[in-house]
Amino acid sequence: MKGKFGNTTPFLHQLSFVLIVWIMLDSLFLLDMAGRHDMSYRKREMYGDDSLVTLLFAGDVMGHKPQVDAAYDRATGQYDYSDCFRYVEPYIQSADFACANLEVTLGGPPYTGYPCFSSPDALLFEVQNTGFDLLFTANNHVLDRGKKGVERTIKMLDSVGMPHAGSYVDSISCDTSYPIIMDVKGLKVGFINATYGTNGIKEKAPNVVNKLDTVQMARNLERLDEMGADLKVAVLHWGNEYELKGNKSQLRCAQSLVNHGADLIIGGHPHVVQNADTIFNASGEPIVLYYSLGNFISNQQKLETKGGIMVKVTVNRFTGHVEATEYIPYFVFIGTIHGKHQYYVVPCVPYLNGAYDFSLPKHDSTLLHTEYNAISRRLSNFTQSTE
Repeated sequence: MKGKFGNTTPFLHQLSFVLIVWIMLDSLFLLDMAGRHDMSYRKREMYGDDSLVTLLFAGDVMGHKPQVDAAYDRATGQYDYSDCFRYVEPYIQSADFACANLEVTLGGPPYTGYPCFSSPDALLFEVQNTGFDLLFTANNHVLDRGKKGVERTIKMLDSVGMPHAGSYVDSISCDTSYPIIMDVKGLKVGFINATYGTNGIKEKAPNVVNKLDTVQMARNLERLDEMGADLKVAVLHWGNEYELKGNKSQLRCAQSLVNHGADLIIGGHPHVVQNADTIFNASGEPIVLYYSLGNFISNQQKLETKGGIMVKVTVNRFTGHVEATEYIPYFVFIGTIHGKHQYYVVPCVPYLNGAYDFSLPKHDSTLLHTEYNAISRRLSNFTQSTE
């Protein structure tokens, strides 16, 4: 076709091609939106109109020898941890889903603390009774009791029906069960879990421990997409012990995971509460990064190691979008409450507000207040729970 502008046929062909591509892309977008709408509708039919799901993350469950000794009941000859989590149990039970880092082996007797941990099975039983739904095992102490410790820990977790991620009897069990997806009121939450190392101890074949390999973790995140995860969470054992701020290496690792689709990053290992950040994915969406939650329970005595945080994450279960996060500071009190000497995880805010029927000794009360103030300053850019 010719006109005063010359031969316009190539131009019309190009225009037609562009219009066809635009229509196809628009149709795909509408189909995707329709699919998401249909999924949201089906979830609402199945689970009701309550759109929010709460996830709770706790830090390092440690088992130093004095903790083991404190749990021993001479009268029964058994181990009892039931008092340890009494005051944090309401937070854990009220969450739709709760998880923590199990930083001991369940390697059987003799029970030992640092440097090679092996705790009584009673610790696992109480962690489960408290309300935890998933435990992570990729940490630097997972090989403390060697191959036997790895395999017995997994056997015990499986025997009580406790889902877990991070270490495996062999590559077959790893390939078939990792990464893991948990259904939380219709929200498919996918988790990856890895550690920087295992204190120089190498796993013996055929055991598998997930390591901090950004290439492999990117593949795991991609697999979670293929498995239909609505939310992808990376739980990482990393950083430098006792440092109060995340480092550049952690940030680079986090950014890599976010670039490959991670929606939330929770860290541990330094045994102290580190700062938290918001980083951005390729679409410019903000992603929350907590570098380290600190110890959940331990016998560590340095000031900053006696406090920690739980992180409550509120997610829209129809969209998989993180709506809010807030942290809950607590203090590990080693002493006597109501005549029972034990290790107690005491939430700071209710204690400071006089909500409990006990008072800590003056020294411990001062330490609790000091820990609370330090954590509040360090996380001043994030929301603290008022409960």
